[in-house]
This record gives sequence, C-alpha cells and structure tokens, in this order.
Amino acid sequence: MSEDADHPDLKSRNRPLREDMAYQLKVWRFERVGWYVLVLILVMALGGVFSRGLLSSRDVRSDDGKVRVEYEMLHRNGSTNSMKITLTERPNSPVELELAGQLLEGFSIETLQPQPLRSRSSSQGMKLWMQTDADGQATLYITLRGDAVGLFRSQITSAGTRSVRLVQFIFP
Repeated sequence: MSEDADHPDLKSRNRPLREDMAYQLKVWRFERVGWYVLVLILVMALGGVFSRGLLSSRDVRSDDGKVRVEYEMLHRNGSTNSMKITLTERPNSPVELELAGQLLEGFSIETLQPQPLRSRSSSQGMKLWMQTDADGQATLYITLRGDAVGLFRSQITSAGTRSVRLVQFIFP
C-alpha cells in the first residue's frame, strides 16, 4: 500500500458524508492528466501545429538552389495561407514554372502576384511564365485557400531544374 493511503485524510469516511477516497483519487488523477493535455494542446497551437507558426512554416530549395519555396505545411480547411516562390535564372529573361501534383486538388489559388506573363494548364497541373529582373530573380506570391481535408503532395519545378517537393496537410 502507498504512503498516501495511510494518511488519515485519504481514508474513506462515513461521517459527516459518505466518501469513497479510492474513487476520488482516480478522479483527481484523471483531472490532472486532462490539465496536462490542455496545456499540451495550447503549446502546440501557439507553436503553429494547427496552422501558421514556427512548426508549420517551411523553406525548401531545389538541389541547385534555383527554386526556393516558402510555405505553410499545415492549413485549416477554408483558411488562406501564402506561398512565396523565388526563381533564379539569367537576368531579364522569361522563366517557366510548373505547379504539379496534388496542389490544385486540395487548394484554390486566390491570387497570383505579380501576374505571370502567360499561363497554361498541363496534364500535371499548371505552367506559368515569369520575367526575371536585372538580378536574375523572379518572385511569385500565391494565396492559397484550403478546399479539402487530408495530406497533399506537390512539386514545383522550373525548366532545367530539379523539382521542389511540398507536403501539406489540411485540417478539417
């Protein structure tokens, strides 16, 4: 038997009220576990597990460094999140960008800034053409709205480079 059970305040009594201290101790343990779970959920939410935040933000690059994508890995259905795609190529030249995979199945594209020179749908997804600046960079800002629930895998590719793979999860 534990030391707590020998303590006089932890023994069951019949007067002035009938008590079942063994049951009461179980209830107190259950409450304590509940408080720990609530604190854990709060810390996870503040960290960004359920949407924007430190644990959700990703910054990935292609092997050659020509494609860089900054995005949120965790989304909520119906919410909007931004994605920033930076391409590095020859200065003042057009560059092709392909959004492929399940990106367009789980998300709706709300905005593209700046507008691409042209765009075309492909069997894999969507192709966009951007113009690089004098430094050889083109940056595309995309606003995505989560329209589904689950895990979505996508690729972003520029002509002549290896694709950048994205993994995103949309909560209900």
